[in-house]
Amino acid sequence: MMQKTHLAIAFCLIILVMPYIDNKISFFLLALFFSIIPDIDTSNSRVGKNIFLRPFQFFTKHRGMLHSITFALFLAVLLFMFLPSLAFSVLFGYSIHLILDGLTLEGIKPFWPFDIKIRGFIRTNSFLEQASFFIFVLVDVILIIVLMFEIMGI
Repeated sequence: MMQKTHLAIAFCLIILVMPYIDNKISFFLLALFFSIIPDIDTSNSRVGKNIFLRPFQFFTKHRGMLHSITFALFLAVLLFMFLPSLAFSVLFGYSIHLILDGLTLEGIKPFWPFDIKIRGFIRTNSFLEQASFFIFVLVDVILIIVLMFEIMGI
């Protein structure tokens, strides 16, 4: 999926989970950031074009190790050992990315290094993805309005 679609859907899901989270700001920022970070493995993504993240592309291939539940869990366990308050945020955002990429025709290998692949039905940057993006942006706007009313006590 395109980065904008990852962000629009992640924003929606993060906002829906926020009432159950203690440190809302750090959860929001980390989960949103990690909803796009798996794409550092390709120079075709906006995040992968960052010069400081380019070295990852020499060691991984797109939708390989970094697009797996194996790596997401490894990262979450590592964070839990040293920064436990951040582990869930990272795992949540990362998992959103994996689920969405698993819905595409290209799919992912969720149990890397094993060659098991899951694929969906959405072609990247297709009409269906674009429609999904616009629907989730609309839902995001509605959620923001509802949150503003809650904050103002209306």
